[in-house]
Amino acid sequence: MWFKNLRFYQFSETFSLPDDFSEQLAEHSFHPCSRSDQSSFGWTSPFGADNEVLTHSLGNCWLLCAKREEKVLPSTVVNAQLDEKVRQISEVEGRSVPRKEKQNLKEDLIHQLLPQAFSRFRQSWGYIDLDRQIIAIDESAANKAEDFLGLLRSSVGSLPVRPVSPGDAVETYLTHWLQSTDLPNPFEFGDEAELRSPQADGGIIRCKQEDLTREDIQAHLAGGKQVTRLGLVWQENLEFIIESDMALKRVKPTDRLLDAKDDLVDPSPEEKIDADFALVSAEAGLLFDDLKRAFG
Repeated sequence: MWFKNLRFYQFSETFSLPDDFSEQLAEHSFHPCSRSDQSSFGWTSPFGADNEVLTHSLGNCWLLCAKREEKVLPSTVVNAQLDEKVRQISEVEGRSVPRKEKQNLKEDLIHQLLPQAFSRFRQSWGYIDLDRQIIAIDESAANKAEDFLGLLRSSVGSLPVRPVSPGDAVETYLTHWLQSTDLPNPFEFGDEAELRSPQADGGIIRCKQEDLTREDIQAHLAGGKQVTRLGLVWQENLEFIIESDMALKRVKPTDRLLDAKDDLVDPSPEEKIDADFALVSAEAGLLFDDLKRAFG
């Protein structure tokens, strides 16, 4: 278990977990889709489907895992059957089918076909850090992270959080850092960046596996382009891409961090999750502290 993305959310007022937190999670636990359900979303155990424990704590950090099931119906199948029904109505009744009726027919078809649909499953990981008063979520898309927060909000009743963001636009900081080739400690430049013109019809420059301090990149910055994605290395432990909405993507540990990690011999699922969560929560927490300082 490793967080490949990090989206940080800050509590806007002091938050503490209710005494019956486990029971509240259980009321919103994951259940497979019934024959008529298109999707299902709920909490599952971080230790696997066979375990009933829905959260795992380490110090003042609480790990959560949400599971989603979605029934998948190929649109080509639905549309082919819909076209056939519309054709039959036209031939038998001698009339055209209006849009609203066509939509109702489509919904009926989907309901009939759902029992035959195959399921797609995915998990969303996140954790609550009560000391820092933040939630960190492993999702690349903002709407998926909001789904996770929505489920947590439904479970505990109230969740006063907002995305972590600086006072000025993130692009302002990223552009200044790259243009001055001066990063706040303990960050270093990676080898990837995206530069965009502020104008809607302006150009986009994408750099990969490049020296970001090159003269031609500096020339683009001098011409007014802004940095919207920037590869960074933190404390020689983590590599990631920071985007203009403060999302950290493609987060991965460096060899230095992996070499320092203690390898367990034939660990149980509980031991492995515990060790992974200890590493993730410690590194992500310290990274958050340094990001907060860097962005003022």
